[in-house]
Amino acid sequence: MIIRWINRKIGRQLMASFYIVLTTLMISSLIVYNYTDTKLQETRLKLEDIRDRSARAGALWEQWQDLQFNMRGYALIGDQEIYQKMVDQQATIDEQTRWFEENAIYEQGKDYARSSRELYAYYFEAILPLIQSYVEAKASGEVDESFLEGTTLTSLPLGKELLANGRIKLDASGNIDVLSEINKSELALGGYRDFLEEWSGKTSQQLEQEIQTTQLIWLSNIIVLVGVLIFFVYPFIRKITAELLSLVKNSQRLAGGEDISRVEVPDRKDEIGILALSFNQMAGSISENKQHMLAKNEELQAQQEELQAQQEELQAQQQELEEALELTMRNEQHLQYRNDLTETLAAREALTAYPEIIEKLITITDSEIGALVFVDEGSAYSIVTHGMTEELSEQLLGSDFSLLKRADSLKKAVHSSKQVASNHPLPYPYYMYETAVPILDPASEEVIAFIYLVRYRDQFTNEQMRDVMSFSRQLSLSLLRMRLFDEMNREKTKTERILDSIREAVIYIEPGKEDVFVNRPLYDLFPELQFGTAKTETLQGCLDTIHAVVDEPEAFSRYVEAVLQGEVPKDSLQFSIREQVVFIQFYVESIEIEGVRKGTMLVLRDVTKETEMDRLKSELVSTVSHELRTPLSSIYGFTELMLNRDIDVSRQDRYLKTIHSETERLANLVNDFLDVQRMESGTQSYQKGLIDLRPLLEETTQFYAASTAQHTITFYAHDDASYPLIEADEEKMKQLMNNLLNNAVKYSPLGGNIEVALTVDHQYVQIDVRDEGIGIPSNALEKLFEKFYRVDNSDSRKIGGTGLGLAICKEIVEGHGGNISVASIEKRGSTFTVKLPHIVTTYETVSDMIDISGK
Repeated sequence: MIIRWINRKIGRQLMASFYIVLTTLMISSLIVYNYTDTKLQETRLKLEDIRDRSARAGALWEQWQDLQFNMRGYALIGDQEIYQKMVDQQATIDEQTRWFEENAIYEQGKDYARSSRELYAYYFEAILPLIQSYVEAKASGEVDESFLEGTTLTSLPLGKELLANGRIKLDASGNIDVLSEINKSELALGGYRDFLEEWSGKTSQQLEQEIQTTQLIWLSNIIVLVGVLIFFVYPFIRKITAELLSLVKNSQRLAGGEDISRVEVPDRKDEIGILALSFNQMAGSISENKQHMLAKNEELQAQQEELQAQQEELQAQQQELEEALELTMRNEQHLQYRNDLTETLAAREALTAYPEIIEKLITITDSEIGALVFVDEGSAYSIVTHGMTEELSEQLLGSDFSLLKRADSLKKAVHSSKQVASNHPLPYPYYMYETAVPILDPASEEVIAFIYLVRYRDQFTNEQMRDVMSFSRQLSLSLLRMRLFDEMNREKTKTERILDSIREAVIYIEPGKEDVFVNRPLYDLFPELQFGTAKTETLQGCLDTIHAVVDEPEAFSRYVEAVLQGEVPKDSLQFSIREQVVFIQFYVESIEIEGVRKGTMLVLRDVTKETEMDRLKSELVSTVSHELRTPLSSIYGFTELMLNRDIDVSRQDRYLKTIHSETERLANLVNDFLDVQRMESGTQSYQKGLIDLRPLLEETTQFYAASTAQHTITFYAHDDASYPLIEADEEKMKQLMNNLLNNAVKYSPLGGNIEVALTVDHQYVQIDVRDEGIGIPSNALEKLFEKFYRVDNSDSRKIGGTGLGLAICKEIVEGHGGNISVASIEKRGSTFTVKLPHIVTTYETVSDMIDISGK
């Protein structure tokens, strides 16, 4: 029954085919989607678990490192606040270790949990009580030492007890062996993290395999779909097409005049079968009508002869109507000219319309030639003519006896007629009839223009003069409107230039109007706005564009909403745009005229420089307070010890060396701040002379190599760099190298190789300082040489610093006409490159210069 119902309509058959294809596609797509979604969810949960375990392991290790630091500080100072911090950390470490013990699902996690618990027991059941007894012994006077000695701990009663019980062990130097326990825990942590990374890689590979499986399923889905199209849909469409083509051919034969009484009707119940049946009925009907039409044709031929006689009579009547129509069209054209003239005066606002106006006026009045004469400033004339020669124009404007002068003095229309008998285009004498109509300003009765018309055959009629007078009044209004429009344009241009000269960005809005007026600085502040010739924007479009780049959109929206509701906030709003690239102060001014509010002025002021100065001041205060406190605390502490306690000579010598070192550090900090102050004020000066860089670099490198045991610092120079001489300030060059080498040592806390390389090319002397330290993140390279900027990561925060060293290096290098750059890879080291222009390259050249100068 369903198949029979479908076969009754072609549309049903097509929809059935479409539903088969669609159902196949939907079922296969649903299967693929469910499969893919399930696998993706499983993989995501695994990866989240891996990241959580790795983060917890890292956090536990940071707690252990912080605990070691606090324990050293407690042993040295004996501060109870530090002890309380360690007690708090004990609870945190215990909680984190218990989490690993309870949630470890792999052997590596269990090993790490056991190692952490053993380290916990070692520290909090043995080391911490022993340190506490050491602090109590120092407080009671039993132990008198400034720095913790390992042998002192083992000499305490609790130390002897722990050593006897095997709770603590000694290393080869006789100190308590803590490092082996820490290393064992650190190795367990490294193994656990390696396992997590390997586990994450395997999970990602499994995801890739599942995606490939999904792709194969999709390919199978497409193959099945193509099979359905080939074996079901294509044969059905091909059969329908063949039957329709058969009907088309028979229709063409019928249209060509062939007699087709019947075509074979297919055994179908759908539209094709109905169409074939209808075609047979139509073919039979056409055959019958053909015979009937032949009889009708003979009857029509007789009627045609009667119509021809009637047509001749109608042609005579048509001629009379054409003559009447021609007269009507001439009158209609005349009226159309009048309407066009009126519309032109009402619509045009420029002088370009006046040639068209005088032409239409001449047509309306049946004149031969004419002109519009305008009175400009200073009583000068400008003329727009039609059909007039330059000679006639000059006579009209220049002669004191012209018709124009009479109309100007009388301030009314004047007429003139004269016979022209020589040098004219007509073969007989003719009269020239002139009229001049002044156009007056209704307010001042001042003549502002003239209408001048000339006819050759007869005088102007009263009706034509009335048209001219009416037109003069319209032209007067048009000229006054143009003057007013020009004055408004001049005022608008002046206002635009005044607003564009203001440095602040301005948006002027009026109540109930969507269009707003803006000035040029707004487009400079927000390039996202499309700058056009007319400085107007839609209010919503302007606010949406600004809102899209604001960093605090909610506060901006609230402020603007209050302004749009008619409020004028007394306080300004400060916000940033484009992720704090630019800072803007936003305030509102009400525009009132004679006590009535006409509009509102939104002012946006760029305060980026002021904001940056405030930030730099805050950073300067913070940096100075932090960096100066450390050496001052050391100096204060050791001097207080020397004043209040009896200290042996060796210890006094050690304390004085520490005080001297911290004083020197303090002096260097002050010098850095003074250098920055000179850089800011532009008073930095250089005592330049010829310098041989090689011995300077060797001396600096040897000094730093002798001052550190963890680093291997080497210097080498290429063969062509034997005597690189530059014009520079020697003290500033030493300061430059000291800063670079100090950074290389400071930011390589685990030691390593540091290289200083010197090379020379035909223009520059190049110095490269390479280290194997912690490196610099790529996103920090751009701001590295800014004042007070420090890289924000955990390794750099531990090291400390003012953020001024590299800024001073850049100032020194650029002050010598060179440049400084950096290349770095995190965890692998950095390379700072300095290029300075060289003057001479050999000592012989220097000798020649000395001989010439006489010095």
